[in-house]
Amino acid sequence: MNIPSNLIKFKVYFFYGIMFLIVVFCIELLSQLTFFIIFGKKYSPMNLKNYIASKYNDTDVKAEFMKTEIIHPYVGYVYDYKNEKDNYSTHGFFTATPLVKREEGTINIVVLGGSVAKELTKYIEQSWKKTFRIKPRLINLAIYGYKEPQQLLALTYFLALGAEYDLVINIDGFNDIVLPYAENYAAGINPFFPRSWKLMLTKNPTHKELALVGKLKYFQDIKRERLAELSGSIFHGSATYGVIKTVQLMINNQEIYDSYKALLALQRELPKRFDESGPVKQYADAAEMHADAAAVWYRSSLLINSLAKDNGFEYYHFLQPDQYLEGSKRLTGEEQRLAFNAKHMYRQSVVIGYPMLIDKGKMLEKNQVNFFDATMIFAKVAETVYCDDCCHFNKRGNQILADYIIQQISRHNKLEKLQVAGALPD
Repeated sequence: MNIPSNLIKFKVYFFYGIMFLIVVFCIELLSQLTFFIIFGKKYSPMNLKNYIASKYNDTDVKAEFMKTEIIHPYVGYVYDYKNEKDNYSTHGFFTATPLVKREEGTINIVVLGGSVAKELTKYIEQSWKKTFRIKPRLINLAIYGYKEPQQLLALTYFLALGAEYDLVINIDGFNDIVLPYAENYAAGINPFFPRSWKLMLTKNPTHKELALVGKLKYFQDIKRERLAELSGSIFHGSATYGVIKTVQLMINNQEIYDSYKALLALQRELPKRFDESGPVKQYADAAEMHADAAAVWYRSSLLINSLAKDNGFEYYHFLQPDQYLEGSKRLTGEEQRLAFNAKHMYRQSVVIGYPMLIDKGKMLEKNQVNFFDATMIFAKVAETVYCDDCCHFNKRGNQILADYIIQQISRHNKLEKLQVAGALPD
């Protein structure tokens, strides 16, 4: 019996089509499995986007700071909103206005610190409202990369301009012990100048600096395009597509990080004017330099405490936790992937310097400072709280730390008008 050639062709194409679909299905199934093994979650475009945002935000922040911040004559630098109205009203801080007056029925709460404190402010406000009846007005004076004495200077500056505060919460320690060494001293810059001061101050960068800044922007532009593709592509629902994009973004992020490190390393080689470096003391070793950083942090807190007594506000100081402090948390599998890098440029400073900060904190307590060592608050927390390999927390981590802060204030505050609405659980 002769089978028509058209039917034979149809069967062949049909067979190839079925085989192709089976291969695609198997690849997709393997990609789903790969994604789950790597990230501990079923693949979805939202899960991937959340992972990318949490994993790579810190590197972007570090690489972007030169473009988003502008020089300030007293506090080093402030945020540039790129429009006159917001810059004027906020003074370059992440707050409606720092210049507030005391009002009946409202408490003016200042938050000091770096990026951790900046992100924590909204959680502090939420926790406050659960605990106290009096209405809070949060004044956020925390900015990415701030380290003492910037917190002290920012507070002093606005007090001098006439601001009236009731409560000051300082959440810091990481930047104060890490950035002086990693971004300044190692580059031949005074450790207590604002972070990477030469990069911020340089108006006429060298060709090498321009080239590295250009590389940073190029890699960041590529990253933005790839992130946009995650939601715009017709293939975004495919785990295979997602795994490919993840690998691309991981390589992309490493390129951003390496370029940033190269830019910092270049600062060590380049000659510097006095205004770019300041007086640089030569320390015997890294331990001596970190001890000096801990001492500046300690004295700055004492000075803020003195300001509190003279200006009628309460002061509470919290040493923030960090995953590189041994014994501070048993990291989850997700945190080991997301939040731990044995070769991170900041890790050495945490290992060397955090024990010094803890010791200085005990001295602050002896000097009647409301100081609280929060480095171990995650020690018994089994869930994921860290969202990057630097120092930042996810939503749950921020909630735990904010609740701890308000809990301590509710137990120790001396302001009669703070009426407790309901105690937080231990």
